[in-house]
Amino acid sequence: MATVRLRDASQYPAAAQKLFELSKAWFEHDFGRPPAMSRVMAWDPEFGGPHGRAMKRAMAPGEFTARRERDVAAAVSGVNACAY
Repeated sequence: MATVRLRDASQYPAAAQKLFELSKAWFEHDFGRPPAMSRVMAWDPEFGGPHGRAMKRAMAPGEFTARRERDVAAAVSGVNACAY
């Protein structure tokens, strides 16, 4: 259950649309729409910008394999789902 309003990707400006495409390439996913967290972060650039930069530093090339990144994402999602 979403705790914030998730807007359709088409409601975002062109700059955010470009970020969605970059995220798709970065995380090697094709969900048919941007992940919820990407949409939340893109709606508020004052939050999303610094958060995105911190994530990019933490997930720099060589820090984790793509598989390990997905493992971490799955673990965090599981913890978040149990929190509600």
